[in-house]
Amino acid sequence: MQDRQSSEKALAARLGPVSRSWQQLADSALSSLGVSNSSGWALVHLLRLGRAVRQGDLARAINVTEPSLVRTLHLLEDAGLLERVADDNDRRAKHLRLTEEGLVAAKRIDKRLIELRASLLDGISTEDVETVVRVLDRISARIAESAARQ
Repeated sequence: MQDRQSSEKALAARLGPVSRSWQQLADSALSSLGVSNSSGWALVHLLRLGRAVRQGDLARAINVTEPSLVRTLHLLEDAGLLERVADDNDRRAKHLRLTEEGLVAAKRIDKRLIELRASLLDGISTEDVETVVRVLDRISARIAESAARQ
């Protein structure tokens, strides 16, 4: 068994490469469906976020800036995959909503990503997955706390 410092170092060394590799596989899955990364992630996050989503909320979910999302949204709108709907409480604000065609595309993408996750996590117990999620959540909270103090 490793000492604590060695274990912490091993964890820190593995986080980035594992995350990047998983993202590359997910991006490849989108590509195999004939969808660009930006469009695919926008569609699947719109599906996951629910019926009507503000542009800023989608940008945060995808972890991009709003201006960098605008071109993708225009392309998706032009392709008939999403529509902009006025907010009932604030007519100046617009919500993004998947069209029926967009919903079908987003579900196809999500299905492929679910299959990828299942293959990557095959043979790993639910308890182990839950432990990793819990640990990453705690690390993430501590990172946020540290950033807030700076």
